[in-house]
Amino acid sequence: MAAQDVHVGSAGRSFGMVIFAIGVALLAAVFVLTILTFRQLPQILASDQPAPQGILTVLAIAAVRAVFLIVMGYVSSLIASKGLELYAASRSSQ
Repeated sequence: MAAQDVHVGSAGRSFGMVIFAIGVALLAAVFVLTILTFRQLPQILASDQPAPQGILTVLAIAAVRAVFLIVMGYVSSLIASKGLELYAASRSSQ
């Protein structure tokens, strides 16, 4: 029975590390998306020529994008924390 517990513990550790790595990769993707999304916003706001949609529309679109990025960052951090919890639980069961 002890050999089976060691196998389950190592599988749990591996699975926890994979889930953690997925969460970290998603966090990195959110940071890249943030940079790509908001790179043009200062140029649009500082421009002498008005935006075709209007400045309030540009700001509203930026706000909606920011909310989506915050939600994606929160979800990816939850995934990473669950991976760490799985890893810690498999280590404490040994």
